[in-house]
Amino acid sequence: MNIEQELHKHLFQQREEQTQHLEYNLEFQFYNAVASGDMETVSRYCTAEQDETVYDGTEYGRLSENRLQNARYHFVVAVALITRVCVEQGMERETAYTLSDILIQRMDRLTTVPEISALHNAMIRDFTRRMQEVRRAHAYSIHVSKAVSYISAHLHEKLTTQDIADAISLNRSYLSTLFRREIGKTLHQYLLSAKLQSAAQLLTTSEISLSEIGAYYGFASQSHFIQCFQRETGLTPMEYRRKFYQRSEVSDSKNG
Repeated sequence: MNIEQELHKHLFQQREEQTQHLEYNLEFQFYNAVASGDMETVSRYCTAEQDETVYDGTEYGRLSENRLQNARYHFVVAVALITRVCVEQGMERETAYTLSDILIQRMDRLTTVPEISALHNAMIRDFTRRMQEVRRAHAYSIHVSKAVSYISAHLHEKLTTQDIADAISLNRSYLSTLFRREIGKTLHQYLLSAKLQSAAQLLTTSEISLSEIGAYYGFASQSHFIQCFQRETGLTPMEYRRKFYQRSEVSDSKNG
C-alpha cells in the first residue's frame, strides 16, 4: 500500500470512528500560552502523569502501535514545536535548541509512559518560565536588548564593553548609561555577572576544572576568576560546585 492509499484508509477510519486530532484553535492557544509565558494556562494542558494511556487519546494521534514508543514520538514532536515557537517569539536560538537536545536525550533514558509524561509537563513549564524571562527582557530598550543578546552569544570571548558597543553601533558611555538605568548595572558589571552566572552553570553541570572554566570565560588568571566568582555568589567556585553539583543535569543522568 502506497502513502496515498494509506492516507485515505486512515482518514476513512477516523471518520467512521468519529475521531480527530486536537483542533487547531486549541493547539494555537497552547503554543501561544507557552510563548507568552502564561503559566496558569499552560498548567491546564499538563498531562496526567500516572496515566499509562495518556497518549492513547484520539486528539494525539497514533504514531506507533507500541504505547511507550508512541509516547516517545509525541514528546519529540512537542519539544520540537515548542522550541520553534519560542525561538520565533524571541528566545535565544542556541539556548532553545540546546535545551531541546538535552530534554530529548533525557527522555530517551526513560522507560515508562508516566516518566515521559512527567518530563513533558516539566518541559512545557520550563519553556514557559524561560519565555516569562524573555518577555521581561523585551521591556528593555532596543539598544539594551541587542547588547544583552550579543553578550549571551559571545560569553566565552574576551569581550570588552567597547566590543559590545561597536557591535551594536552605539557609543560605549551611552550604552553603559542605558544599562544602569534599565538593569541597575553598568555594562561592565552586567557583562561580568553574565560570565560568572554562566560559569556557575558549567560548574554544576560538568567536571571541567576550575582553571579551564576561568580561562574559557576570559579571566586573566584563576585567582582573578575565584575572586570575582566569590564576590558574585558569596562562594568560591569549589564551594559552589560542592554545594550544587548534586542538583545538576549531569548528576541526575548518572543517578537515573
